[in-house]
Amino acid sequence: MHQNKLLSQPWLGAVAITVGMGVFLGASGDNKPHRHWAHQIAIGLEEPITLLSDKTRYFERGLWIPAGTAHQLEAAHVLCIYIDPTHDFCKTLLSQISIEEWSISLLNEEISSEYVTRFAKVKNLQAALISFDKQCRCQFSDTPDKRLNIILAALKDDISSGNNTSQKTLSSLVHLSPSRFSHWFTEQTGMPLRSYRKWLKLLVGFELSRRMPLTDAALLSGFSDQAHFCRAVTQAFGVSATTIKQLLLHK
Repeated sequence: MHQNKLLSQPWLGAVAITVGMGVFLGASGDNKPHRHWAHQIAIGLEEPITLLSDKTRYFERGLWIPAGTAHQLEAAHVLCIYIDPTHDFCKTLLSQISIEEWSISLLNEEISSEYVTRFAKVKNLQAALISFDKQCRCQFSDTPDKRLNIILAALKDDISSGNNTSQKTLSSLVHLSPSRFSHWFTEQTGMPLRSYRKWLKLLVGFELSRRMPLTDAALLSGFSDQAHFCRAVTQAFGVSATTIKQLLLHK
């Protein structure tokens, strides 16, 4: 990889976020190897993207990057879509791409072009994301396991109220033993409860940072201080919290 390119290129573009989804559109820049708790779609807008993961170098128009996969993206003009593992969108996309396990996979040209048209050619990225999110949710009238909605609601309430409901209490809400609950939650979301809590807190912190300093956003979203929040951001996205805040404020 061209390390000088990775280290000198700033991130320029716009970010849109809604519950369970996020989109970045623009020029990706410097980023450290990272792994986030969302699935990611990365599509090159002008040329194929270059991505490094576990000593494997990918050079493709569009890639699916599963949650928890360590990777680093070389600077390029890209469309990146981030999807919470519990989102209905995953049911649609995973049926469209061929994967034997949760591993980086190639997106076919038809799917890549569809998402570029939907997001890269609009004037209001936030409105486009909200519309897409609503469409994905409307495609499914049933819920595979309604117990998950109960737990997700409790976790989100924790963040807004400043509480930290114990795993034992959460497991009782869905009538499971604590040990069985731990396995069940990982099966449902693809990540341990502790990781999913941190993922939710990051999303709340990003949203709060739109209208307040990072220090206040970090505390109100459940982090012990700004440094803790910033470390979590860098580990999950490979960039600084300041970079993401600037992108969120971009009009």
